[in-house]
Amino acid sequence: MYAPTDTDHVPRSGKYATLANITKRGLLHQQKKYWQVPLIWRQKQRGGDSSTNIQAQVAQFGVSYDDAKAIAMDVFKENFAKLSQNAHRIAIERADEFTLNYLSELHEREPEAVENIEDPGVQSDILEAQAGFARSGDRDLGEVLVDILVDRTARTGRTTVSLALSAAISTAQKLTRSQFAALSALFVFKQLRILQVGHYEQVYQHLSRYLDPMRDDMVRLSGSDVQYLAALGCITISMGSAPIPQVLQRTYPGLFFQGVDISSAPSGPSGAAEDGPEFIINKLKGTRAVIRSLRDPAKFQINAVDSEGLHALLSDSDLLEYEELLQRTLSARPVDGDVILSEMRKHSAALGEVIDAYQERTLQNCSNTAIGTAIGHANLRKTTGGEFGSALDIWI
Repeated sequence: MYAPTDTDHVPRSGKYATLANITKRGLLHQQKKYWQVPLIWRQKQRGGDSSTNIQAQVAQFGVSYDDAKAIAMDVFKENFAKLSQNAHRIAIERADEFTLNYLSELHEREPEAVENIEDPGVQSDILEAQAGFARSGDRDLGEVLVDILVDRTARTGRTTVSLALSAAISTAQKLTRSQFAALSALFVFKQLRILQVGHYEQVYQHLSRYLDPMRDDMVRLSGSDVQYLAALGCITISMGSAPIPQVLQRTYPGLFFQGVDISSAPSGPSGAAEDGPEFIINKLKGTRAVIRSLRDPAKFQINAVDSEGLHALLSDSDLLEYEELLQRTLSARPVDGDVILSEMRKHSAALGEVIDAYQERTLQNCSNTAIGTAIGHANLRKTTGGEFGSALDIWI
């Protein structure tokens, strides 16, 4: 499949391209001073040129770490001073644990943003996130709040993204693990476009890696959970439905294409939809635009995952005169939806259970709002241990 770029993920409605056999780019980190930090929730190992690994309970911070921690904790202590002695002690311990993890993740992802901690709006959201974790001590909530807060700290302007992140910090505290999982499932199925894939099995592998860890939480999802998410402004519910196979066919038409038999292809186009694909594929067989079918080697298909990839391929191959016919052909023979669902269930039983819960709770009729997107994105980062790392700005 033609692969012009090396981006990991893009929104389904935005600019994208397709590719295969491209190694995921590592993250490079400039490290400075060393500080001993206990109770780090998410241990990472990332290596490569110009990088230094973080191991065990050792994190690396710039020179402003002490000031940043002092600012964050001072604000918290002043606002929680009225608690009873025991409750105050527990709250301080939890807030300290949260702050250490927040600063560790901030340095990992947005080291320059530590200066923004002195911004009043950022301080207000730090306090809100600390308070949320201090009240419950729930580590799952803490990790989601840390991820949202890091994204919020990197933005000081009054933008849609920063406002959505501020609202997400408050709203996330009112959600359960199953509700987090629902937002992440909507994000993956409806908003995420996975690049660097050249075969439908690779799409299933990514979906399985992202969603299998949420299997238990999705199974527990109820209809009341979905209504509750809508009431909190995390999702919208519509009459229209976008089933999973339909989304995949629309997002990756070249990967979910049946292939065509050109043995009886017409000698010229008749204008009829049923013989158009056979004609154009037969005509361009032997060029870069046509390959053997991914599903049936006796058949043929267009050598592109999506319309943008096809346009780039035709531009490089001096075949733009055939673009209109090829674009129409790309989505002319979609694989049956039941076949796609069966393949996904066969690929991973856990993924199959996620799909069942998704359908039973009519999530195909739902869409994330900006707040739901921010929370679903953060929860996906949490459940993948930080492996999913695409910037939130792509989607909001």
